[in-house]
Amino acid sequence: MPDQRELATAAALALPRFVGSTALFHAAVAERMGVTPTELHCLHLLHGGVSDSPSELARLLGMSTGAFTRLLDRMERHRLAERAPDPADRRRLVVRPLPDRMAELAELYAPMARFVGERLARFDRRQLTALLEFLTDGTAAAERSTAELPDVTQVITR
Repeated sequence: MPDQRELATAAALALPRFVGSTALFHAAVAERMGVTPTELHCLHLLHGGVSDSPSELARLLGMSTGAFTRLLDRMERHRLAERAPDPADRRRLVVRPLPDRMAELAELYAPMARFVGERLARFDRRQLTALLEFLTDGTAAAERSTAELPDVTQVITR
């Protein structure tokens, strides 16, 4: 039976492979849908209710508002999303996912969603709490680390 340290080491070594496999899966889904991985990521943010604000979506995707506008133009052409007036403030626009492509997306993700659902159902409350804490803290750490990366122009000019 492995001890705590061996388990932590095994988990740390397995994580990059899991992340890489997940990234390849998302890229394959994007390819099947005929969209870019960034468009797919935006669709996940919309579907997950993270934000419907164009400026906030641009920030979350690490894009300028101009680049996000071009991305949104492509998403509208691919029938992934639409711009709509905000019902609470008609001066503001919101971005909404379109249902027909969401159904296509759900179908492509169904096998993975089943696996995740079945796996999570086997976890007890303590394990789910630990997993959620790890994922939440890991997301924050990845965002901080991304922000701390040197600007590409600084790296090139050194």
